[in-house]
Amino acid sequence: MFSIFYIFIDFVNTCLHLFGSKNLDLVFVSFSENDYFIQERLDTFHVRIQERCKMENLAILQEFLTDNQKSLFQESSFGPYLDIQPFKAPLQTIHSLLMYRVGTRYEEEICFKINDKFLRFSVEEFAVITGLDGWGDKFSVDFNLKVTPRLVKKYFPKQGAVSNADLKHFLIDHKLQDDDDAVKLANIFFVASILLPNRARSVPTYLWYLGDDESSFSLYPWSRVCFDETLKSLKNAFQGNLNTGYELCGFPASLIIFALECLPGVAAVTATKVGDQMPKILNWKVKKFQPHLSTLLSNGFTRSVSS
Repeated sequence: MFSIFYIFIDFVNTCLHLFGSKNLDLVFVSFSENDYFIQERLDTFHVRIQERCKMENLAILQEFLTDNQKSLFQESSFGPYLDIQPFKAPLQTIHSLLMYRVGTRYEEEICFKINDKFLRFSVEEFAVITGLDGWGDKFSVDFNLKVTPRLVKKYFPKQGAVSNADLKHFLIDHKLQDDDDAVKLANIFFVASILLPNRARSVPTYLWYLGDDESSFSLYPWSRVCFDETLKSLKNAFQGNLNTGYELCGFPASLIIFALECLPGVAAVTATKVGDQMPKILNWKVKKFQPHLSTLLSNGFTRSVSS
């Protein structure tokens, strides 16, 4: 589990894999009170929250892919997600944690103060939780807008733009004999509906081209792009008029797992631990019925932070 001062050896192993360092035995993270400032707490109990990351769509992938196709899909960093029991994200867990947010002087992190301890959610924690590959610079994908992507032309011949819903229903209604195309469509669906869903509700054009190029797809910095989108969304959550609510983009499920790892009280009422693997997202089964926000705040956030 994470703590405010120590990130244990399983995190180090992931860092060794991602960054190639071979000289670390333990990562020690020091926090200075001068690095943080307390933000004004708001009455944010009655807020409408929207999120586009649909973890329940994992069930569609699990049903669509044949055993051989699953083996091919599992060769990528997306592969472990086939082993996750699909769940509807408990947004009240994210909202509760955001109510304890404190300001930080560091751009690439969001921090919380709970029971006089600081919790940091940064790129390192995101890597341990998600296990996603790709920490390089984002690169552009070249394509001709006048040319219909091959996969669209083959499987959606009567459509111009393909919505997430169109792709979802296609996967539900079809089984493909072409293993390569099946895995490509599964990858595109995973990104478009779970990892990086967009506001347009349609599958981005670049994703059709990228998904059809195995080499470029494997090299794309999914983790970096996804973390940036997620962090931006979390930081903007309480900005603006809360009477209209806020929207969570990117991969907010990562913050749910972060809360389960850090906060035993939250874990006790919202999920069941089912393993001790890497990435951390594999270790939790989220309960179908979630407690009310007031119950979560009064019970889940009163127990000690894990160390």
